[in-house]
Amino acid sequence: MFDFNYFDSDFEEASEQESYPDFFYEWDESLSANQNIRFFDADELSEIIEIYLTEGEIKQAKQTIQYALKFHPDNDNLVYDILLLLNDFELWNDLLTLAEQYKDMPDVWADGHKLAALMHLGMEEDAFLFFQKMKRKYEKDTESLSIIYQAMCEALQEMDLFEASINVSNEAMALMGPHIEFYWLQLQAYLSLTQKEKALATMNIIQQKDPLDGETWHRLGSVYMDLDETEKAIDAFEFAESLNYKKQSNYLGLITVYEKNGNLLKALEKAKEYLYLYPENYMVNILAANICSEMGMWEDALMYIDAALDIVPDMDSLYLYKSNFFSNLGEKNKAMLALEEGIRQTNDEQGDLKKELEKLQQQN
Repeated sequence: MFDFNYFDSDFEEASEQESYPDFFYEWDESLSANQNIRFFDADELSEIIEIYLTEGEIKQAKQTIQYALKFHPDNDNLVYDILLLLNDFELWNDLLTLAEQYKDMPDVWADGHKLAALMHLGMEEDAFLFFQKMKRKYEKDTESLSIIYQAMCEALQEMDLFEASINVSNEAMALMGPHIEFYWLQLQAYLSLTQKEKALATMNIIQQKDPLDGETWHRLGSVYMDLDETEKAIDAFEFAESLNYKKQSNYLGLITVYEKNGNLLKALEKAKEYLYLYPENYMVNILAANICSEMGMWEDALMYIDAALDIVPDMDSLYLYKSNFFSNLGEKNKAMLALEEGIRQTNDEQGDLKKELEKLQQQN
């Protein structure tokens, strides 16, 4: 299944080489050569750390963290960013160390990350004792107390302790009231436990508590689709759109559920809307081509495949699509030419294009 939210990031085509800002290369060169490093601002250092972690360069990331904290010892936002990155990339020992180092921060974030680190390091008893301590520490600070409870719920779910997470979220709502964040956490737990009826009941509560938020309806649409509740998914995605939630992921959700529901014309209409706004997305061009092929609209399917090929000419499967569409039009020669073009453009390392070409040649 597509990750709809992927399309809301800064989209880069798969065929393009990853490029980073110039300051990263300057930093990396100085660090690698063990040269004196000039002062960098906090946002730049945060981005450098993330790049290293993404590339799996853990040693360089840790060195950069040390420099960052030395350059900006009082920058709470930078500490927050580093804690979050260590959590996201599951560097639990480093996260625990840094959370301990900044335990006196005025914000609650370090405590929440410490809780997560303890759970992931198999120190459950320490984690529960720390959780009790934090509940007392923040008992008069509802916002911070909520964050601590959310951190505990998330950590329990990440350890597959879903029932415990539900119990903790119930305790939180008994203390602080029925906040929507805890219903979302409970929904995730019910989904993981494959308790569909409880999940649907929780979703009903969520939509009643936040009825005019487009993102809420989009998220509900994605869950409904996972639960094979296609009609409800359509309603949710359409309502998100009516609330001016125009992100790429919602378009993709509508395209997918319309197709799944057999409403191919609506799926194609939504794909056209999407491509009018984002013509360089080859994946949606492929989706549109597939929808056209389901309706026997072979010439339109070819148009979308050609658009995708303009963006990713080295994707061999697209030439198989193109050849198949020509074959369905009765254009065998053009079908073979498409495969020959694909072999030239891609080198056909798997040999799939050559096999298909030989099959067509034998038919002549």
